[in-house]
Amino acid sequence: MKIVTWNCNGAFRNKFQNLCDVFDPDIMVIQECEEINKLQGVINSEYNVLRIGDDKNKGLSILYKDHLEIERLSVDDSKVKYMFLIEVNNSFKIAAFWAMGDKDDVKQRYIGQVWTGLNEYQDKLDEKTMVMGDFNWNVNFSVSYPLYGDLIDVVNLLDKYQIVSSYHYLNNKDFGEELDKTFFMYRHEDKDYHIDYMFMPKAVLDDIKQFTIGNYEEWIEYSDHMPVFIEFS
Repeated sequence: MKIVTWNCNGAFRNKFQNLCDVFDPDIMVIQECEEINKLQGVINSEYNVLRIGDDKNKGLSILYKDHLEIERLSVDDSKVKYMFLIEVNNSFKIAAFWAMGDKDDVKQRYIGQVWTGLNEYQDKLDEKTMVMGDFNWNVNFSVSYPLYGDLIDVVNLLDKYQIVSSYHYLNNKDFGEELDKTFFMYRHEDKDYHIDYMFMPKAVLDDIKQFTIGNYEEWIEYSDHMPVFIEFS
């Protein structure tokens, strides 16, 4: 099974083929993806597309190959706008996020949305759940207002289910000590942050085939975010 999460920075129709050529993913979690009708004629028939979002140019999409059986589980978008919850082959779940700002409730900005979504649907979490996406957050970020929950709160919640960050688990790094960055503000190499995550069950990571974060030189022409990819048995 191959899964990638990537904030494509819009115009995914022009970037889809490159992502396929490099990773050949079974499942793609794509932030800032345009509406489905703009992808028609570009996305090959091997993939199906699910999408949420009011903006026709930027939403959250999941693309998955035909050989997979996907059940979309209900999520109340009045609680958290950009969250997908799906079950794959009656085997495991994916909670996918695009964490955004919130003008109406600053406590739910960015990582606060991830915390809200996971808590709202905690009854659906188990030791076979994967949580991934653009969280727009790092533990080194500071804010002048409280959040419903920060990244460490999310980490501690998922740890109850033996779900851990792939990067930190495999590289034996603490949060905030990341050497590999996933976001380059304004596409400047010196404005680098680790804000995209792929949390996986430990059982998956103990039997992993490949985990990688795209490098700046290869991906910056496509997006200010780097793709995060995993392959497991």
